[in-house]
Amino acid sequence: MLPQSIPLPELTPGATPTPGQPPGGTPPAKAPTPPTTPQPGMPPSGTSGLQTEVELTFNANRNQLFTAWNAVANLADLAGKVKVTVKAEKADGLDKSKVQNGVIEPLREADLIE
Repeated sequence: MLPQSIPLPELTPGATPTPGQPPGGTPPAKAPTPPTTPQPGMPPSGTSGLQTEVELTFNANRNQLFTAWNAVANLADLAGKVKVTVKAEKADGLDKSKVQNGVIEPLREADLIE
């Protein structure tokens, strides 16, 4: 939009603009712009071009994982595909049959792992 195409407010009767002041009185003050903080996986400000990669790492319990999964699905929509790496640790060990039946087999049946 060109400056000359922006309509100027009309002067109120008796008001005279001061030199260096636009007609119509004092312009409204602009709200300060908060500084932007780069988000994980985003290029630093000042770099040009498109973001080509996102890498996120977080710890999550069962409930948090369900919440996070929607965000990961959104990313898959944007990128076409995501690579998921999962790591779980338990100091006193994981039940092998539960891992096999509850984790490995459902992922194999979904053709997500071999």
